[in-house]
Amino acid sequence: MLTIIKILHKCKNFFCGLKKISYLCIIKLTTMIFRHTQPKTENDIKCNGDCMVRAVTNVTNSEYSKVHKLMYDNGWRASKRTDKEWESQITNTLVDLGFSYERISFPGVKGEKRMTAKTLSKIDPEGKYIIRVSKHVSVLDGGVLLDTWDCSDKCVYFVWKIK
Repeated sequence: MLTIIKILHKCKNFFCGLKKISYLCIIKLTTMIFRHTQPKTENDIKCNGDCMVRAVTNVTNSEYSKVHKLMYDNGWRASKRTDKEWESQITNTLVDLGFSYERISFPGVKGEKRMTAKTLSKIDPEGKYIIRVSKHVSVLDGGVLLDTWDCSDKCVYFVWKIK
């Protein structure tokens, strides 16, 4: 992750009683990076619409074929897509692989911008997440978006923070 640190000397001066106190301000600017990641190998099953399988594969560092089989056993099909099914298929597969998670929702608030992968990477640059964006699932790991395309500007509906 690209991190730029600037130190500004004496950026604020204020009086505390009769004493003038100066302190340093440290500003940490973090830039989210997109990394094209395709966990499938030439020998793996060929299918489209497998973003959930790729996301779980990337976040758990497991083999694509193993995750594909587990998700298939949990009811995943590339052609069947409803939010409730997606959620249980991902969470059941994470549990089957021995991972724990916390589900965090980001509901829309009138008059405020929605959460995106870019803003989430600034809030928690060290976190490991499976993110659910509009019609897609991806991975944010240590401020790096791992996917086959850059979905960092899409609205994040909810995430699973991997523990």
